[in-house]
Amino acid sequence: MDTTSYVALSRQVALERAMTVIANNLANLGTTGFKAERMLFATVLERAGEPGRVAFVQDVATVRDDTQGALRVTGGPLDLAIQGEGFFTVRTAAGERYTRAGQLRRDASGALVTALGHELLDEGGQPVVLPPEETAPRIAADGTISGTSGVLGRIRLVRFADPASLRLEGEGLYASEAPPIPGAPGAIVQGALEESNVKGVLELARMIEVTRAFEGTQKMLETHHELVRKAIERIADTTA
Repeated sequence: MDTTSYVALSRQVALERAMTVIANNLANLGTTGFKAERMLFATVLERAGEPGRVAFVQDVATVRDDTQGALRVTGGPLDLAIQGEGFFTVRTAAGERYTRAGQLRRDASGALVTALGHELLDEGGQPVVLPPEETAPRIAADGTISGTSGVLGRIRLVRFADPASLRLEGEGLYASEAPPIPGAPGAIVQGALEESNVKGVLELARMIEVTRAFEGTQKMLETHHELVRKAIERIADTTA
């Protein structure tokens, strides 16, 4: 395969991965607390003899957009959103994980759990458990939970020195090798949920752009292959 084909195929591979990221963003348009992702591309130079070098396309990373999603008021006493920086801490089978999806419910033991059943943790690293009689607890901006019997606990909010260290594991959960920093500056808003920050119209526009770029590259490949075929035929006719 010649250099032109390699360069074109490298672009198509990168565009295919970009389309996968865009499709995932659109699929999570309605997912609570979801953060949109973008592909980061780079030019890779390789020696190609005379006259010099050729540039290939490589997708080097997926970058997350951590901007705040819009807050949607629900009125539910166990619906929580974070205004500003911070993450809830939950306990999963794989260990502690971090999320901004605050759609909570009570399980059979009275513990507050996420929609997927992961226990919400307090500042001491223990599950937040509400007494049976506390059906409508009050949750302050700093995470303090109060009921008819007084203060019941405080929700643990954390942040990270380098947000890029967070790795999305799916279902709105993040993991990180870096230790979390307690006391995030964000404020908890009771009775609301943070919507996905994906902008559907922009993602659709990007999808069309990527599709056209892929089709344009494919047309260039076909034209190049046709020129090569004709050149081979002429050489064959000349030497015949």
